[in-house]
Amino acid sequence: MKWRSSHLLRTVPLLLANGEWSEVMKEFWGRIVSDRQSYLLRRDTTLPLTPPRAKIPIVVRPLLHEDIATVAKERPIRLSAMESGLSTCYLATTTDGEICYMQWLIDSSQNDLISREFPGLCPPLGSDEMLLEWAYTFVKFRGLGIMADAMSQISEKGAAAGAHWLYTYVALDNIPSLKGCRSAGYRPYQIRTERWRLFQRAESFEPLELGAKYSFEQEQAPTA
Repeated sequence: MKWRSSHLLRTVPLLLANGEWSEVMKEFWGRIVSDRQSYLLRRDTTLPLTPPRAKIPIVVRPLLHEDIATVAKERPIRLSAMESGLSTCYLATTTDGEICYMQWLIDSSQNDLISREFPGLCPPLGSDEMLLEWAYTFVKFRGLGIMADAMSQISEKGAAAGAHWLYTYVALDNIPSLKGCRSAGYRPYQIRTERWRLFQRAESFEPLELGAKYSFEQEQAPTA
């Protein structure tokens, strides 16, 4: 989350009430001094993909207003995004309707809102580009392969809406999420570095070669 002062006032008390002191302190100290690296992953929607399937059946649907309280109880850091009018947040639910996953699918019509409410989230999107952001699997449902399945289904919604390129950011050391993205058809495209010094942020991108491997794929490569 790219927190603004308005987000802090709304979200931090909920995080503290939820016992997420570490989340608040991580963000605070990270803005004093940190170098954060993440992959910018990309999927070409014209390429065929065999969709992954979770270990339980799921249903993907848009977030409804009545879902906000349930989501915020587990993931209060996303409350500002849910209340901002940012389209479109998708949920994955079990067949009984229990929420197990959430993620936004953002198109170019949201560029002005992003620059105003979430500056630094991403460069302006083109008309054939969409961003998948803020993926979260609810704790109860982790280890079931839900992320790859839900993300694949959400990506297909992006393709159906006319997107050629789909993007998402994932920290370089978040191996479980990177593997889920790989199963959903995403490949390394660039590396983003965010440098924070005394609450001032600078961002840079390093392009990767076409067909670049994930770091964990390189580590698993057989040796001669």
